[in-house]
Amino acid sequence: MEYLTKKDQMTQKGSHFPIFASYSTKDIDQVKPVINLISEINGVGIFFADQSLLPGDMISRKIIQHIKEAALFILFFSENANGSTYVQQEIGVALGQNKIIIPILLDGTKPTGMLADVHYLNLYDEERKYSEVNRLYKFIVEGVQKKNQNQLLGALAVLGIGYLLLSGGSSEEYDE
Repeated sequence: MEYLTKKDQMTQKGSHFPIFASYSTKDIDQVKPVINLISEINGVGIFFADQSLLPGDMISRKIIQHIKEAALFILFFSENANGSTYVQQEIGVALGQNKIIIPILLDGTKPTGMLADVHYLNLYDEERKYSEVNRLYKFIVEGVQKKNQNQLLGALAVLGIGYLLLSGGSSEEYDE
């Protein structure tokens, strides 16, 4: 996918909109271009195990921590992912944490079970690939914007409460 850009640093630490990427390492060549594109979105951080895990990390603990912190769980689904114990466990943690899960189909294998009715994006159909990646990109940008707006509203609310507390809760002292 030549239209995708690259970025070396792909972690979610300190990001406003953390994303967890679940995939089979056998599919990494199909997954990386999409991860690279998403990582270019300002405010997004992606936990991408192949580049986010450090030597000595407790893999299961790190994965669970990042799934819990994620605003979005992107599942790169394929026959390989369907057969991966790690991917299946990651899906279970994401479901248990009530995460928004976006399955991205890399081949004709479709999610079953609890993910059977989750709307997915289709990247294995060459005619739809570009538009599907754009839909994902726009969805994430909107998520970042919404989260930023909510954080701004929260900060304004805290400032307003602080002002009321400091001013004694009334404006009578300014009336003359």
